[in-house]
Amino acid sequence: MKLDTFIERIKTYDLLRDKADVVEDLRQLASNRSILSQHLHAVIQADGFAIRNSLYNAYAFVLHSNDEFTLRLGFWAPVETHDESETFIYNLNHSHDFDMYAVGYSGDGYTTIIREILDELPLQMGKAPRLGKERSVKLAPGEVIFMPALREIHRQIAPRSMSASLSLLIHPERSIRADEAWCFDNNYTPLYPGIASQETALFTDTLSLLNPGQPLAAL
Repeated sequence: MKLDTFIERIKTYDLLRDKADVVEDLRQLASNRSILSQHLHAVIQADGFAIRNSLYNAYAFVLHSNDEFTLRLGFWAPVETHDESETFIYNLNHSHDFDMYAVGYSGDGYTTIIREILDELPLQMGKAPRLGKERSVKLAPGEVIFMPALREIHRQIAPRSMSASLSLLIHPERSIRADEAWCFDNNYTPLYPGIASQETALFTDTLSLLNPGQPLAAL
């Protein structure tokens, strides 16, 4: 499936109710082996080599974004050192304040360790919530997972080989948000709200050096 076709189809769905349709379309999109080259060709034609609007972070491309959802292509490298692991935020227990679908695109895929939050929101710093049983999913090509906003804690384990995944992020309605994303320690105790703020700040500062004086797109 071509990217444009996927976007037009997704716009017709209720992204939280029509899950089977979203999952099937993500699988079909993931079978497109030239999706990144097609996207970059379109970006270069439209914007030249100004890449900042196409980057989500240091290892992910934004393929499309509108008021309702963002589609991104992320790369996941095997790691050997702690610093490399932090770059990809591996082994960090965290939650999201948005609903997300993800499908394996290439490589053997990272592994996600997931536990459901059973307590009522909002969470409290320093107080570990009750959790469901641990489950593990390996995001191999064609494998799709859905992660609901705020109700699950997960961490990524590095793949054995360079891998990629497509993620469909559903933008939250801030007026009804019950909590915010959190990072947790190894015992699942909430440490602080927000995810990888230091890594995002470093990437933003680095990118600004490429074209000083031009405003950055929102990351």
